[in-house]
Amino acid sequence: MNDKIELLKCPKEGIGCEDHRLVINRDYCASQNYMHDKDYSRSILALKNAFHKTTELNETSCLNCARLFRSTITESLEYIHEDLLNMSTGILGTKRFQSSFELAVNVLMEMKREI
Repeated sequence: MNDKIELLKCPKEGIGCEDHRLVINRDYCASQNYMHDKDYSRSILALKNAFHKTTELNETSCLNCARLFRSTITESLEYIHEDLLNMSTGILGTKRFQSSFELAVNVLMEMKREI
């Protein structure tokens, strides 16, 4: 598994957040796999779990990394949201993914409130 969430510069060299990064990367990777399989709801929920795990990184030295992690996760959810919007609207739009689209809207709003 390639880690999407990596440390670039850390005064603690990542000591103390290994478990958090492991869970964040596991959930982020799971989200990508679910999205590939068109299981959008599970993909969104995996991103939501990864996002919430970043909120546990609240030491002063971790705040910048946690902010970057949340931004990366939010961007991924915005991509899913846009995909679902495109599939749900227009002449060729389908209601098949409507519940996933609504979930994406709600989770995205929740994430943006916490950023």
